[in-house]
Parts: sequence; structure tokens; C-alpha cells
Amino acid sequence: MLDGIVKDVISEKEAQKKEDIVPVFEEKSAEKAENPHGEIALPIEEKPKEVIEEPKEIEENSSVRIKVIGVGGAGCNSVSRITKQGIKSAKTLAVNTDKLHLSVIEAHGKHLLGRTVTKGLGSGGDPLLAAKAADADRGALRKIIGENEIVFVCAGMGGGTGTGASPLIAQIAREQGATVIGIVTYPFKIERSRLHRARDGLKELMKHADTVIVIENDRLLSYAPNLPIDKAFALADEIASKAVRGISDLVVLPSMMNVDYADVRAIMKDGGIAMISIGKGSGTGVGMVESVVNSTRNNPLLEVSYEGAKGALIHVAGASSLSLGDATQICMGISEDFHDDAEVKMGARIDEDLSNTIEVTAVITGVKASHLFEDQKPQEEMQSEMLSSIL
Repeated sequence: MLDGIVKDVISEKEAQKKEDIVPVFEEKSAEKAENPHGEIALPIEEKPKEVIEEPKEIEENSSVRIKVIGVGGAGCNSVSRITKQGIKSAKTLAVNTDKLHLSVIEAHGKHLLGRTVTKGLGSGGDPLLAAKAADADRGALRKIIGENEIVFVCAGMGGGTGTGASPLIAQIAREQGATVIGIVTYPFKIERSRLHRARDGLKELMKHADTVIVIENDRLLSYAPNLPIDKAFALADEIASKAVRGISDLVVLPSMMNVDYADVRAIMKDGGIAMISIGKGSGTGVGMVESVVNSTRNNPLLEVSYEGAKGALIHVAGASSLSLGDATQICMGISEDFHDDAEVKMGARIDEDLSNTIEVTAVITGVKASHLFEDQKPQEEMQSEMLSSIL
């Protein structure tokens, strides 16, 4: 379940209060220089002198180039969290029209979007202005995105920059040969104007991304209803981070059961709308398998039906007590009512830090979530229905 993630988010927020935020935007120097396109070259951290030699398998798999691009405020927050966690299997890039917000984000690379269009002051919640800013920087974006095998595009739907700029960024990445996976949050139902923008932005993003993983804010609250708003959004960042790390680590890092790039491409190619679910269990044997399967299947972050799903990437992690048989049974339980021709790939990794706990991250593609694209009822109609129910 999400309980452990919620606790981690709360603890992390408390720890961050004690730290000072150091702005990234400083005067030009030899270590940090801003080029004419707005991209900022960040200093590369030096590795410790005593470095254990990595297994050869990591060197071989590292040829798979993975980039995680955060677009707009919510997307950049997700990328910052991923970077702070020390991801080794991918490079991160933060893209925003808001110079001030970009200054406190941690990423391997940054780009101030549409400097001549928005003057670094943000898009003001206008997706059309953000799209114009992205189009003005099309050439610069091609260079900083580069050629990759997998590109994640993280954004919050319903605002300005993430909604308006993420479709073009996904298009550029795909044109340069990448399998593009969007990871987006969807507004609360009460946010009427944002819902309309989110719906339109999601439709545009789906035209250019192979798969779009949607995290509904309302579903997050159903698992953590008493969380303060800032911690609820931090929880969304952590879920997005788990999706990115789960897929990237499966491809790049050695596992008990490996998933290669071809597997990911087969599942994500034309995957449409996808959902992510996170499960957890402990113990061994049949009881453990059942608890993990139930935890994963009952913990979706998008309101969908599993029936007829056409693909899944399932990542199982546990201590040395995790057996190949248990991992296989977990995968079979999660995918039992998928489409007969569904492409299901499982990766399993031993992680001694998990002690007696089994963790599962499942990305399920080809699900149906028609409510995301339905027009919301006018306020007058809703009020009329409420009055009718009262009378």
C-alpha cells in the first residue's frame, strides 16, 4: 500500500524544513554558465576516490540512453525528487517558463523555456502561451533532449507550462527515435477550469507519446485523505518517481529477472492510457503472494477496469528470501484478467534493504478511463440535480 510512501514523504518534508535552499541562478562563472538558449550547464559531482568496480552487465546495459524530462512546475518537482534520490539509470532535465521556480530545482540539466516569449515569468496558466514558448525553442530543445532509447515526460495536466509544452517536447523526443512515456497528474474534480485544460492537454500528449501514465489527484486523496496539500503533492511526485525508477532500473541494472529495452518498447509502444499501482507485502509462501497481489490490484492511482488490459510491466523487489516462484505467482495474480494476448513482462530484483518486505510496482497499459475525456456538467445542471435530490 501507499502507507510507507506517505510516511517517507512526511519525514522528508520535516527534514527539508531544516535545510537552506541555495538558488541555482547565479552570476555567470566558469562552473555555471547560461547559454543563449537558456540552458544551464551544471557542475558534475566528482565520484568518491574509492569506487567499487561495477559489474560488466551494468556497463553493457548502460548503452540504453534514458532521459527524464520534467515540464512545468509539477513535472520539475518530480524530476527534482528523482535527481535527489540519486538515480543511476537515467539523466534528468528540468524545463520550465518560470525562472524562479527553476532555480530551486535539482536536475542534471535545465532549460528556461521561451525566454523571449515569457521573459522567465511563467506562462500564467495559459497552455497556448506555453506551447508558443516551446515552439520558439524547438531547435534548442532538440539539442538538449538529444537521441535516447526511452524518454519520460513528467508534467501536471491542467496548468500552463506542463499542459501546453509537454506535447511538443514528447513529439521532439519521439522524432529523435525515443519510446516516449508520459507521466502526468490529473486535477481534482472540483477544479473545473483545470479539468477542461487537463483533458485537452492529455489528448494532445497522447498524440505524441507512446504511453501516458495518469495519476489522479482524487485517487491519491482516497489513500491519504488527511495529508496537508503540500504533502499530498509530494506524494504524487514520489509515485511518479517510483514509476520512472522502476522502469529505468529494470532496463539498465542487473536483476534476478532482466527486462531489456525491446521488452519495454513492446509493452509501451502505442500503449495509450496507462496506470501505475504500487503494492507491498511481507512473509513467504502463498499468504505473502496473496497479500502482495491484493495490495497491488486494490491500489490503482487511476479509476479503471483491469479487464482487457493489453500490457504490463511488473517490477518485484525483495530480500534474498524472495524466490523466483513467488515472483512469478505475484505476476500471474496481478495479470489474471488481462486480455488473452496481453504482453506482460516481469523483472525481479534482490534488495537486502527491504528485509522481509516485498514491493511491487506495476505499470499497466491499454486500460480504459473514459471519464478523463468526458465533458464536465455545467454548474447550473449540477445545482439543479442537487436541488432535485434534496426535494
